[in-house]
Amino acid sequence: MDTTVLSECVEELSRYHAPTPDVAASTRLVRRARAAQLDEVGIAVDAGSFFGLGFRSPTDWLTTTTREGVGACRTTLHLADRIRKMPVVREAFGAGDLAETALRLLAEAWHADIADAFARDEQMLCGWATSLSHKDFKFVLDTWRLHADPDRADRSEQERYDARALHLSSMLDAMGRIDGMLDPEGFALVREAIRALSQAAADDTRSAAQRRSDGLVAMARMALERVDPVPGRKRRKPKVVATISYDDLVAATGGGSLETDIDRSMLSTDAIRRIACDCTVNRLITGPQSTILDFGRTQRVVSDRLFDVLALRDHGCRFAGCTVPASGCDAHHAIHWVDGGATEPDNLPLVCWHHHHWLHEQHWSIEPLGGGHFILIDPDGGAHTMRPPMVGPAPT
Repeated sequence: MDTTVLSECVEELSRYHAPTPDVAASTRLVRRARAAQLDEVGIAVDAGSFFGLGFRSPTDWLTTTTREGVGACRTTLHLADRIRKMPVVREAFGAGDLAETALRLLAEAWHADIADAFARDEQMLCGWATSLSHKDFKFVLDTWRLHADPDRADRSEQERYDARALHLSSMLDAMGRIDGMLDPEGFALVREAIRALSQAAADDTRSAAQRRSDGLVAMARMALERVDPVPGRKRRKPKVVATISYDDLVAATGGGSLETDIDRSMLSTDAIRRIACDCTVNRLITGPQSTILDFGRTQRVVSDRLFDVLALRDHGCRFAGCTVPASGCDAHHAIHWVDGGATEPDNLPLVCWHHHHWLHEQHWSIEPLGGGHFILIDPDGGAHTMRPPMVGPAPT
């Protein structure tokens, strides 16, 4: 397809600003532009020009060129490859008559083992795709695949395993997006692990989706505590470093940054104080002119030996009803060490990631009562009980 199609589509789209825009016509134009993009991507990949530009892979090149996420670029590369194997489908999509969701279904249905059957029936398949609803088309396409590819069931288990993938994307607001596919066994393991770490606590206001998100983060924290570097692969363990000036940390003003080997985002001072409370995430505290005053060592603010003592006393998060085990918890300074709080058991209840976040950023607090007992204080000054310490067979 000539690249002038792109400029023609832009010119025509600019006309659709009337009080009653023609959505169907503008949708066809978007599809035509997308078809032109797929053609150009396919030509560039075939030529291998991205190697000459210094990129290691087509995905790296396309993410830089389009500024789209990795997942979206991989989809584009897959469609650019498959659409050239389906000439009737390519023509329909280039004309704007075929929806991209239907194109994706057809690209998934095409397989080298059934290329002849697909070519034989492509006109019929394309007719279904352009006339039926997405739901109905998916059903009839699946039915066609059963007849056209009777050996698919034998390949399906390996195909499902080969289809596993996980995409991690940073959003513009520093949030992160995760999407992917897991094989049945892997999905069952991950689902059960998240379920075990996402049980609702007493008076828990989180949605089920939020609890699952917190459970996934808890899994990551537990994994990073135990990861060992692979010889010859990494010079050091993965690290997350939070940076803030000392004056901002003490005054709880301003903000700081959160950095990994591949990314950087900004955080509030409350979030940095939470991270500095028990440094599984490393802290970097600076003075005037970016002078480094303190860098969190590999050892926690709370030593491993002290954490073991807290685990024997608390056996997990101290919030009532929370089931996260000690291995998924932080040691929270009830009185922050920045404010003179001692790093000792009577000032250190264990709390899970969600409740640690809640304490520092929702302005709740914990007051030490002595002997390993604590009371929870809400933002209005109301007092709430916490689980008592459990040393030996009974509460103390």
